[in-house]
Amino acid sequence: MNSVESVITAHLNAWNGPAGSDRDELIAEFYASDVFVGEPGAAYKGHVGMSEAITALQAQLPGAVISRSGPVQTAQDLVTYSWTLGVEGRAPSASGRDVLVVRDGKITSLYVLIDSP
Repeated sequence: MNSVESVITAHLNAWNGPAGSDRDELIAEFYASDVFVGEPGAAYKGHVGMSEAITALQAQLPGAVISRSGPVQTAQDLVTYSWTLGVEGRAPSASGRDVLVVRDGKITSLYVLIDSP
């Protein structure tokens, strides 16, 4: 079974990685086949939906990277941490919090909360 830390690392690697077989492998290994992604303005389902969500973010902010900016907190199968999004060498474009539900070493739900500007 995957540890919480390895799940978060793979999650961020998937969101920061380019489209292709490496990202597809991370999605298959670390996300449930029916994973739900809830964002403020959109919702996605399954591995295809996860890939679409990542592609949409990368298209909106080319070159931006998501970096964990706070400690990981857990309660049973709930995992959360804060993050920043931005291009290296520049001020972050956004910040927020991911709330994950992790069961049997896989992310079953991801909720993305974005801080107000």
